[in-house]
Amino acid sequence: MSMRVLAAALAICILLALAPHRAGAQIQPPAIVQHEDALIPPPPPPSLTDTGSRGPSQYMAGRVAVRVVLPESVGHSEDWSAEQIDQVRTQIQAGLDWWAARMPLARLSFTLRLEVVPSDYEPIEYGVTDEGRWISDTLGHLGFPGANYFDQAYAADAALRDMLGTDWATTIFVVNSSGRSGGVFPDGHFAYAYINGPFMVLTSDVGGYGHDQLAPVAAHEFAHIFGALDQYAAAHVDCAQTSGYLNMPTRNSAYNGCGTHLPSIMIEILDSFSHGQIDPSALAQIGYLDSDADGIIDPLDTLPQLTLDPTRISESDGRPILSGASYDLGFPSPYQPTVSINTISMVEYRVDGGVWQPITIKGTAAEVGASAFAGELPLYDGDYSVEVRARNNVGSESRISGQHISVSQVGSRPDYRPSVPAITADAEVRVQLGAPEGTQAVQISRDPSFSAATWATYMPEMPVSLSGCDGKQTVYVRYRDSAGRESLAFALNIQLDTTPPTGSASRDPNDPGRLIIQAQDVGTSVTEIGLMIDGAIPLWLPFQTNLQLDTISGIASSLSLGNATPMSILFRDAAGNTSAPQAVTSAAFAVYLPLVVR
Repeated sequence: MSMRVLAAALAICILLALAPHRAGAQIQPPAIVQHEDALIPPPPPPSLTDTGSRGPSQYMAGRVAVRVVLPESVGHSEDWSAEQIDQVRTQIQAGLDWWAARMPLARLSFTLRLEVVPSDYEPIEYGVTDEGRWISDTLGHLGFPGANYFDQAYAADAALRDMLGTDWATTIFVVNSSGRSGGVFPDGHFAYAYINGPFMVLTSDVGGYGHDQLAPVAAHEFAHIFGALDQYAAAHVDCAQTSGYLNMPTRNSAYNGCGTHLPSIMIEILDSFSHGQIDPSALAQIGYLDSDADGIIDPLDTLPQLTLDPTRISESDGRPILSGASYDLGFPSPYQPTVSINTISMVEYRVDGGVWQPITIKGTAAEVGASAFAGELPLYDGDYSVEVRARNNVGSESRISGQHISVSQVGSRPDYRPSVPAITADAEVRVQLGAPEGTQAVQISRDPSFSAATWATYMPEMPVSLSGCDGKQTVYVRYRDSAGRESLAFALNIQLDTTPPTGSASRDPNDPGRLIIQAQDVGTSVTEIGLMIDGAIPLWLPFQTNLQLDTISGIASSLSLGNATPMSILFRDAAGNTSAPQAVTSAAFAVYLPLVVR
């Protein structure tokens, strides 16, 4: 091969490396033929995919880091003023806030970092095919070298995500176009983005929209960063074309009139932005789809997984040690790497069907994304059935895993007998602790994890404050025995009812000596009624709906049926709450009109 031919071939290779990848460069999923502002990037380099297998922005949920880069050419005319910088920051933040307001189930939060970065190029002078020149140079000034500018951009996103501890990260390049006719690049572009990242590009004037409309244009491009396709007719996106983490079709596309014709920011920008409009198919492409209507969008609707290690015995006290690892299994994606941004919030165990208790999460396990856990079980000699479950931050629980454990080197279990009244009208309750002599300490809490509880010297009876809200509550108790060994937790259920019952009583119109009684109680049940004759001390009787007065000792002799002696009734519930006196009314007698037949 001649040197001239070799040089030509090398030049073609360099141009291909600098040009953005179009649809034909992607094999799976099927190539997306994009026009205008949505482009297909090359995949991340192996160095960024061998750990975690996570793209920079696969679905729009969770915590997102956004780096806004304002390139400033060295020795050229387009320098950023303080006013321009503030305006860009405000507009980009408004575009991000727009998405957070549209997607309450996505748990979205954004962390924005804006940096003015020197560049040896004037970016506004280069079109899409030459973007690699100034983007590579700018990212190099930020400290991200790489084989090409896409590798640099992926590395910059990964570094930002790791630094800020977010789930996703992306980069927004805003190129200063002030003073340039039309606010566009030489090829006519003024805003474009790469599907699922790693970056998007805007001019500061976003073409004919103007700098004060940067927010809606940025919001439109930001949807591309998380997988949404264009829907306006000129984009030539068919309704059957799929995209995004969930690989959903573009059902609202205006191309060939195939769509659902809904207003959306992916089809028209300004009005849709001002009216908060985004269609369901675009939402699904960025991952905002709750297919089972459980209030958790599909990418977050994940299931924790759990593995248990063989039981070990503590060398110090002979008690068993429960350990293992837990991780969150991501919602599967048809083409993209399956990724869960959920975390394991708690691993719990229970013994013989008792109280669920937390196990300490130690840190990262050997498996990617997994959390190791370990804890000593407070068991005495005997055979036990131990169950374990994991819970993630959206409340989903793993399948329960179990082990049978035998303990033989600790000693007999102390006879602990804590108790509380089943029902109370007082939020301050005395707990009867009933522990053997020599018990050192006790812990009482309304939280099964005892997170805010302190150990107190054992006493046979101790107070606890309930929440103050009527209803069923649980008090948890655990002990330290004479050797300082902790017990399992005991759960004591108690019904708090501070609300008096309500009701009424009236004389039966057909039998003035009988009372018809109606009563109800929200918290427990009505157990007693009290009759007051002419303001005397009430006579308390078991609750009944019909009361024959002339059969009650002490009533018939003091009450002449049918006279005007005032009578009141009170109601008392199972918690001891007593209502105010209610006057017994005299019901009107029924009057029947004669039937006239003509």
